[in-house]
Amino acid sequence: MKFISNIIKIIAVIIGTLIGAGFASGKEIYIFFAQYGKNGLLGAIISSVLTASIIYSTILIVKKYKVTNNNEFVEQITNNQKITILLKNIINIFLIVSFLIMCAGFCTFFKQEFKVPIIATAIINAAIIYFLLIKNIDGIVKLNLIVVPIMIVIIVIISIKNYPMTNILNSNINTSTRNAGKAILDSILYTSYNSITLIPILISLALNIDNKKSLKIITIVSGCVILVLIIAIYQMLTLCTINVSNIEMPILEILNECHPIEKIMYSIAIITAILTSAISSGYGVLENIKDKSKYKKIALIICILEIPISYVGFGNLVSVLYPAFGIIGIIQIVSILKKANSIAKNSKN
Repeated sequence: MKFISNIIKIIAVIIGTLIGAGFASGKEIYIFFAQYGKNGLLGAIISSVLTASIIYSTILIVKKYKVTNNNEFVEQITNNQKITILLKNIINIFLIVSFLIMCAGFCTFFKQEFKVPIIATAIINAAIIYFLLIKNIDGIVKLNLIVVPIMIVIIVIISIKNYPMTNILNSNINTSTRNAGKAILDSILYTSYNSITLIPILISLALNIDNKKSLKIITIVSGCVILVLIIAIYQMLTLCTINVSNIEMPILEILNECHPIEKIMYSIAIITAILTSAISSGYGVLENIKDKSKYKKIALIICILEIPISYVGFGNLVSVLYPAFGIIGIIQIVSILKKANSIAKNSKN
């Protein structure tokens, strides 16, 4: 029973890290998958398989070299000092950017749905996230263990009930004239920038994974859950009657076609997704601090910083910054997969 409980906890944290405001709101899924029509389904499969590979490879490297933080991890996967320094800087910048984007998403949600001024939600959000950040990884585990299963159920049920997959397979989706190659590239970029946020969390979780059997189960289940969730939101975006291309949180507009209770439930899912993802990004930033006595001080600084950044606009931040970091993050993915492959070969010899 303890074995199963431990696996569920780890998977919940992984999924909670990956499902942020951009994912649950539909903005990310539209940009990287849904706009390509049926080619987006191919991208979803590639992204899920690649995400699973990164999870497995990262934990394998962490266990092998007894890595304790993100900086040590980067040093293990690269042999070039210049690339090591570049990756460290990029990762730290992205974690801060991702944290700020999630916070902006929180403010955008309340502004779009309830017309609440950004300054009010930004201050409340900063206070909540600061409190949760100082709880460290244990706080993230407890939060994700409660909210992630609920989020998954809500997203999947609403999607299947209102926008069944059979409608996609039988439809003539005209959301894009772009080719499969661009859809595949965007799926890789999506996985790439998400891995930057995920890896610091995986490093912390690796201590709780005792054997390869557990690792394989965690990898496979996490990959499958991500695929199901991407497709669930993809269905809603491609089968709705609304032009969602310029909407900051398209799923909220789409849910106006559904039952009011469904919209309330999904709204709760979005808020929890924002919080879990923001905390994971913030935690990644704080774990890279060498002087741990400054942990609370820096946590407070980044939480205060999110207040002015929230005025930039959630949609603008997602569409511009995520693809840019995705391109750079490919260097890290390649390095991880090469290092894991090297470990696997040496273990056979």
